[in-house]
Amino acid sequence: MKRLITLLAGLLVLPFAAHSAAPHPNVLFIVVDDLNLSLGCYGNRDVKSPNIDRLAARGVRFDRAYAQYPLCNPSRVSFLSGRRPETSGVYVLTIPARKALPEAIMLPQFFRQQGYFSAGAGKVYHNARGSDAASWDQYQDGDGEDEQEKAAIQSRYGGGDGRPRWHVLDSDGSKMRDGLNATTILNQLREKSSAGKSWFLAAGFHKPHLPWTAPKRFFDLYPETGITPPAEPALQGVPPIAVQTELSGFAQPDSRAGAIRGYYACISYTDSQIGRLLDELDRRELWRSTLVVLVGDNGFHLGDHGGLWAKLSAYDAATRVPLLIAGAGVPAGRVVTSPVQLLDIYPTLTELAGFPAPAGLEGRSLTALMHGRGEAKPAYSLVYHYDVAAKRDVVGRTVIDERWRYTEWDQGAAGREFYRRSDDPAEYINRVEDAAVLADRRTAAALLQQFPQPKPGAANRPRALDPTAKAAN
Repeated sequence: MKRLITLLAGLLVLPFAAHSAAPHPNVLFIVVDDLNLSLGCYGNRDVKSPNIDRLAARGVRFDRAYAQYPLCNPSRVSFLSGRRPETSGVYVLTIPARKALPEAIMLPQFFRQQGYFSAGAGKVYHNARGSDAASWDQYQDGDGEDEQEKAAIQSRYGGGDGRPRWHVLDSDGSKMRDGLNATTILNQLREKSSAGKSWFLAAGFHKPHLPWTAPKRFFDLYPETGITPPAEPALQGVPPIAVQTELSGFAQPDSRAGAIRGYYACISYTDSQIGRLLDELDRRELWRSTLVVLVGDNGFHLGDHGGLWAKLSAYDAATRVPLLIAGAGVPAGRVVTSPVQLLDIYPTLTELAGFPAPAGLEGRSLTALMHGRGEAKPAYSLVYHYDVAAKRDVVGRTVIDERWRYTEWDQGAAGREFYRRSDDPAEYINRVEDAAVLADRRTAAALLQQFPQPKPGAANRPRALDPTAKAAN
C-alpha cells in the first residue's frame, strides 16, 4: 500500500515537474522599485519580509551589490542591457533603453532569442512607454483597479509638493498594480510550466516606490510608536555637492517615523506578492529547473544624513541594493561579501542558463563567487548632482572596495570623499584628508582613472532645485 501511495503521488506531480528535465533552466526575474536593505535577510529585524528572507536562505545573498546609477531608469537600462551608464549616456528618466542602445540585445530579448517564452508585467523597464517590444512575447503594466491607490498616485504626480507621503488603503491589495501584475506572472508561470515551455518571466513591483500605499494590515505590522529612527551622527568634512537626492529642496515629511512606517508597510506588501510566486514554484517543484533573481534597482534614504530622502546620491543608502540568486545550480545559504555590480546579473544568468553571453556586456559572471571562488573586484557607480549656485551639472564617480568608498565630484574639483568601513559603515566621516588612508585613497583614485569619462547626455536634476526637471518617475 505504501508503495502504491508513493507511485500515485509521483503521477500527480508529474505534469508540474516534467520541465525539470529541460537542458536550460527557466528564469523568474523579480525587480523591486526603490528597495533598500530594509529586509530581515539583510539584518533589519524590524521589517517583516518572510518571503524574500526564505528566497535568500535557499540561494546566494550578495551583501554588497551596487547599482551603476542610483535612479530608476538609468539603473534598469544598465542591468537590462549589460552596459554601463558611461557607455549608454542614460542619466535621466525619459530615455528608453532601445533609443540609447539600438543594437543591444536586452536581457529578456536574449532569452527570447534562445526560444524561451518571454513575458513581463509591472515595472521592469522604467515604464510602459519605455519598454522594449523586442524583449517580450507579452507585456503589461497598467494603472491598477484600486481607486484609492490611483488617487494617491495622481495626487503625487498632479502637482503635489513632493514630500514623502503614505496612504492606508481599505482594500486587500489584490487590485493594486502590483497585485494584478503578480497575478499575471503567476498565471503565465502556471500555463507555460504545464505546457513544458521554457520561460523567462519578469515581475516588476512598483512598491515601495512613492507614494507609499498599502492595505491596512501591512501598516498594522508597524505601530508608529514602535519605530525609532536611528540616531544621526554629524556629517564631518562632506563636500556640499554630495548631500543631495532627487527630493532635495522639498520639505521633510510630517513625521520621520510615520514615513519609515509607510516604507516598511509597502515592503511587506510587496513581500506578500513575491510569496505568491515562490509558493507556486514550491507547489510545482520547479526549483531545480528555475533560476530566480531578486534585485532592487536603487536604494532609498529614509531621512538619514541630515534629512535625505529617496535616491540619487553616491551614499551606500542610495547605491547599495538587495541582490539574491537562487534555484538551478545555485548553492543554498551562501553570502558573498565582496562588492558586485548589477551590471553582473546579465552575464551571470547567461552562464547559469548554459548559454554563451552576447558580445558587448560590460559586467562579469558571478558564478565563481557564488561557489566560493573567484577574485574580489571593486564596484563602480555614477551620479549627477546639480550645483544650484553655479547652475551646472556635476558628475560624481564612485569606486567601492570591501574596505572603503571613494568618490570624486567633477574629477575632484568640486570635492572628494573617502569613507572607511571599519569605523564608519554608514558614511558620515569623510577621511579624504586623513594621512592614515593615503595609500588606499591613491589606489582608489587610480582605479577611477581606468574608466572613461561618461558619454555626454542629459543629466538628472532634482525638480525642486530645477523647475525644468521632469516630475514623473
